[in-house]
This record gives sequence, C-alpha cells and structure tokens, in this order.
Amino acid sequence: MAKKIGELLVEKGVITKNQLDLALKRQSLTGEKLGYILVKLGFIDEEKFYTFLAEQYNVKKFDKDEFIIAKETQNYLSLKTVFEKGIIPIEKKDDKLLVGFSNFAILNSLNDIEFEAGCKVVPYLLPDNVVKKILSDFQNFPYGLKDYHFKSFRKYVLEKYGTYDIGISDLISLIDDLESEYNQIMFVDSSQPLIKKSNSIYKIDYKIIKHSEILKFIKEHVSDINKKKLINDNLIKFSLELNGKNYICSILKQKNKYSLILNPISKHIPDIMDFDLDPTVLKELISLRGGLYIIASPIGHGKTTFMSSLANYFSKNINKVILFLDEFILYDLSHDNSFIMQIEIGNDVDSLSEAVLLDNIINANLIFVSSVKNYKDFLYVLQMAEAGKKVFMAVDTPDITSAISYIISMIEVLKDVSIKERFANVLRLCIAQRLVNLKHSNKKLYLYEYLKMSLKMKRFIIDGAVLNINSQVKGSSDYIPIEKKFAELIQQRFLDKDDIFNYSLDYDLMKNYLKE
Repeated sequence: MAKKIGELLVEKGVITKNQLDLALKRQSLTGEKLGYILVKLGFIDEEKFYTFLAEQYNVKKFDKDEFIIAKETQNYLSLKTVFEKGIIPIEKKDDKLLVGFSNFAILNSLNDIEFEAGCKVVPYLLPDNVVKKILSDFQNFPYGLKDYHFKSFRKYVLEKYGTYDIGISDLISLIDDLESEYNQIMFVDSSQPLIKKSNSIYKIDYKIIKHSEILKFIKEHVSDINKKKLINDNLIKFSLELNGKNYICSILKQKNKYSLILNPISKHIPDIMDFDLDPTVLKELISLRGGLYIIASPIGHGKTTFMSSLANYFSKNINKVILFLDEFILYDLSHDNSFIMQIEIGNDVDSLSEAVLLDNIINANLIFVSSVKNYKDFLYVLQMAEAGKKVFMAVDTPDITSAISYIISMIEVLKDVSIKERFANVLRLCIAQRLVNLKHSNKKLYLYEYLKMSLKMKRFIIDGAVLNINSQVKGSSDYIPIEKKFAELIQQRFLDKDDIFNYSLDYDLMKNYLKE
C-alpha cells in the first residue's frame, strides 16, 4: 500500500523519485507511515498530502477547524468500536452517519460499522493528529452523555494572540490551558510540537518549530552553567518554573539540531496508603527499623513520587529529621511534625558525597537517595544504613534481581568480599514497581513486586549468586513477582496481551501465570 501511494505521488509530480527512495529507506528503518515521513522531511505539505489521499480513495475531507459531536451522535457507535477502529462519529445527517478516520484500512470494515450504527456510514478523511487528539480526549470524557467540542489548536492560538507566530513559552502556556493529564510536550527542530499522554502521542495542529525559536527559549530560560554543559555533553536536564507551573526540562543537542522536552511536575503528593501495598510490606516501610530499603523501577515509573509519599507520611506522623537527596526536586515536602532538608544534587551541592556531609550536621533519622551512580556513592549509603538510619535508595532497574545485581556489580569493583556481607546485613526490603497504562484510559495503575530478606537471600548476596534469586526464590512467599500481577490484569481484561511487550518482563513466567 505504502509503495503504491508513493509511486502515484511520483507519477502525479507531487514528489520526485529520489524523494520517494529516501522516504522508503527511512520507512524500512523506522516503520513510520510513508506520509508522515514525507511531511517530516519537507517533501510534501501535510494538507496537500491529505488532499491527494482523499482524491485517490474517492473520499471527502472533513476540514472544519471547530465542530461539536452531539452526545446522540456518539451513541451510534460504542466507545469500544471507536477505540479499536480509530474512528470518530462526527455527525448524523439525515439518515447517514458521518465518520472521521485517518487509517484507510477501515474502508474495508464499513459494513461492520454500518451494522452497529444501524444506518448508512459516510467516511470522511481527518488529519491523523485530529483523530489521535479526539481519541485521547475520549479516554477521560463521559462519552455518550455529553456533547464533545473540538477546536483546532491553530484556532485557539489565533483567537488568543491574533497571530500564529508566538513563542514557545506562550505555546506551553496555551497547551496547559487546553490539555489535561499530559506527560510531555516536545519541541523538535523543524517539526510540529508533539504532546504525549499515557497511551498516545500526537502532533499539535501548529506550525513547524524553527531552530531560532528553540535557541531563543534556551537563551531566556537556561543558565550559563547549563549552556556550557549543553555544548560539552549535548544533554542537560533541569527544573524550570514557567507560567506559574513547574517542569523537568530536558534539552538534547544532535549535531546542530535541538530537541526540547518538558515534563510537568505535579504538586500533589499521593498518600502512601493509596498505593494498595501488602499490609506486611507497608508495615515494614513505615516502621522506624533502620537498614537499607531499595526502590527499583525503570526511569519514569514513579520512584521519586513513591519516596516523596513515604517522606510525607513520616513528616505528618512522627517527629524526626529527614534528609531527601535528589537530582531534581519534584515536590516540596511538608514540614508538619518533622524537620525535612531537601538537597538537589548538581545544584545545591556537586555530588552525593558532599550532600552526605550535611548528615554529619543534621544527623537525620530517615534518608532518601534518588540516585546512586557508582561504588563510592553506594559506600556512603551503606555506611548510613549501618549507622542505624532508615535509608531508602532508588535504583533504575526493571526488577528486583537486576537491582541487586546492579549493586553487587558496583561492590565487586572494590574486590572486597566483606562489603557484600555488609550489604546483606543491612538490606531489609526490595520493591520493584511499574506504572501501567490501562487499556483505553489515561489513568495509570501502580504495580509492584517485593522481596523480603531471608537467610537464603543473605547467602545468595554474599556469594554473588544473583541468578539463584530467580531460580530458587522468585515466585515464593518471599518474592511475589510482578509478572503475576500483569497476568491478573490480562485475565481481568484491563490489559491486552500485546501490551505486555511494552514492559521488560519474564515472558515465560508470565505464560505460566496465564496457564498457557
């Protein structure tokens, strides 16, 4: 199909043969849609491409920049059908239902759609970003109960500013006004802005971002120190307050092109009681028993949020001294009954070792460490745990076994067997967690696995026999694996089987729990 469309574009003189060859070569590497590649490379205007497709398939374009989908119209198609087929019931006109689409494969399913709707269906071509935007909105919308109002982003920009030519800061402000529960905004050189929600990513209906616009943003919002770091390391990450909202801002430099990524920071800290933890795990976490507690997950799966929730619990319920060490301060922790010192490593101090020196002054009872990068950092953490403090340490690994393996690999650099024994003696509990995107929803579910310390585990750590954890402990009452919880979600139809491949899991173990 992609090649045929490409050849037709060349035959009609819309693109050249050389441009098609370049696009097809890229498609073979990325798997992206041919039209998306041609537009991104600047070989064809998006509007012109959609007009061409509409003519070839003899369908009409629906090009209104504002319209209302009445609740009565929504009820002609179930939300399940809308999501599965990627279609939008737009309007009921006389005895016909106008349905918007961007994937031409649905033209083969018109009979099924008409059977469900109970009337004649007329397909209308919509831009892909419009379909994705509406489907994303429907995930948290009372579908079938309320009229849905669509207005293009371009129209919002023109109404508010009187021009399409506005800066990135103003764009971000408008996105905040219009969008809810998004995870990221991305601005890439020579591309339209992108917005990412938990289950989808789509282009914002706006002009291509120029190189000069990103440079202007960097000039206005990046410190001189970070500008030098960007030049030397090609990547910076820092906290940013913009338009009264807080973000983690990442800027990536590739050759002479920049990518700007903003992740909004929520000021709301979840209650630790809302994580639905096993009572024995919760009891161990909120006790004042000293030792080391490992919180593991891939990057972006809520380790800092989880530890902030724990710190907030301690602050509200006991009178202690808390030291919270993080590379980026995502939350302002409350000083209720405890004294809390939050230190941003790389900003307030240069390194973890420098931050630990502060503990000699404040003598914290509870310590939270968001990042341990080498054996020197780990030795500081180990010494604090050995001093009887309760230390929570975050590790960027997908499961418990790899978290312990990561720590042992740092220890083995020192060629000192006694450090493994010291580690085994202070380790109390290890949790590995995931934030899972539920089907057809922007909501995320918190899942976790946990490992309690035992004499057997202590011996495995001292011997460096990490593989024995999976073969002899995983699946027992001491180590409830996350695969079991994923299997339960699939059986309860909150997840599709295909969704699990988005996560790093033991698929053989998963099949065992699914009884396949």
